[in-house]
Amino acid sequence: MKPLLILFTMLPCAAMAQLRWQPSAAHNEGLPNGARVYQTTDSISGRPFRAYYLEVSPQAKDLRLSVEAFPGKRYTPIQYDSILGPGTVAVMNTTFFSFKDNSNLNIVMKKGKVFAVNPQPATDAVPKKYFTRGAFGVDKRGRPDIAWVYNVGKKKTPYAYNAPVENVEPTSHTPAGAQKWKMREAVGGGPVLVQNGQPFITTEKEGMGKSIAALHPRSAIGYRADGTILLMVIEGRNKGVAEGANFGEMAKIFSDLGCVEALNLDGGGSSALYVNDQNTIKPSDPSGQRPVPAVLVLSRK
Repeated sequence: MKPLLILFTMLPCAAMAQLRWQPSAAHNEGLPNGARVYQTTDSISGRPFRAYYLEVSPQAKDLRLSVEAFPGKRYTPIQYDSILGPGTVAVMNTTFFSFKDNSNLNIVMKKGKVFAVNPQPATDAVPKKYFTRGAFGVDKRGRPDIAWVYNVGKKKTPYAYNAPVENVEPTSHTPAGAQKWKMREAVGGGPVLVQNGQPFITTEKEGMGKSIAALHPRSAIGYRADGTILLMVIEGRNKGVAEGANFGEMAKIFSDLGCVEALNLDGGGSSALYVNDQNTIKPSDPSGQRPVPAVLVLSRK
């Protein structure tokens, strides 16, 4: 959902060179038409860098992008791939989550049903602080969208807003422009990185702190105007090889790749994109892939 008013964020990466991307032969061998993996090892802002993205064409009618989640449980992307079976093409981590009870801390929708909601204030909070958090979804026709989303009412119906909402309770009709977010599959994260093809980072407005400069492994998703979807992971915490990226750098990468909207997802040790029975980036956790409670899955129909 495009905001009514575009505010341009001043980013420290404004002079960052555009990255060069090459097809990853190892990951592309045997992939179905309409899915292709690209990689780069170009340095970024003078630092060693490594990243991959999986491009999914809107013309790939035999492929489906969906969400998988098992309430109260966490699995690694490799385990999801095994559970879901031979039709699975790729698996990527998504939401932030609680290590205590394995719950998703962002919206999760499967087949139009809400399984988890974006952050809401505690019932005893004084004063209550309301934020809309970024989310990515695809509708029943497979069309992608990124919006600031809040779950309204007893049924936790997802509504999308034209701009991030702060400290006023979002409803089905306020602020003006609220629309029911009719997605078939959706996952949340934050912050939003790109709007209308330009860097537009809303970290503070989504209640996620002030810093956009920290370097970490990252997972993110964006899409182009024609509906092409890009699932991206950035390796980090691998000194001298790949040291991660900050939000400003990520925003520029997505805008350079022609995305009209992009969203950050859970990163750090959770970041993983498993394609064609292979890892892309090296996970930053010493034990390897981290178990997560919700993933995006690209599969054959």
